[in-house]
Amino acid sequence: MIGQYAKTDVVKAYPTTSIREVARLMSQRGVGLVVLVDPKDPYRIVGVVSERDVVRAVAYDVALDAAVDTIATKTVITLEHDEPAARAAEIFRRYGIRHVVVTKDERLYGVLSIRDLIREEAVLREIAEYYEWTFEPGMSA
Repeated sequence: MIGQYAKTDVVKAYPTTSIREVARLMSQRGVGLVVLVDPKDPYRIVGVVSERDVVRAVAYDVALDAAVDTIATKTVITLEHDEPAARAAEIFRRYGIRHVVVTKDERLYGVLSIRDLIREEAVLREIAEYYEWTFEPGMSA
């Protein structure tokens, strides 16, 4: 279950927080994803901002004092906390992402990174077994 590997001390911000402040949070906390939450409900997800989003903003001269909402991904890919690790690996691969928001009963529970999975030998075995059973010889991943 991915919930046991997800980090539950999620770095959160509001959509009105500046891009600069979100970048500072990422740097200070050593994370690559900040979850944007509703100011009235800190467990209601309204978007995410990744390191890639911040880099893109800098590259395209977006004002760093602008609200982070302007660069956020608002259609957030989530997984429930009780889903298997192989499902998370599938999502990482399919969407080319490095983080996924983990929910419990559709509310913010944590964040899972691809690094969180590859640090666990048992998870790597589970993923390998899943793909061995799922893909037939000659199929591409």
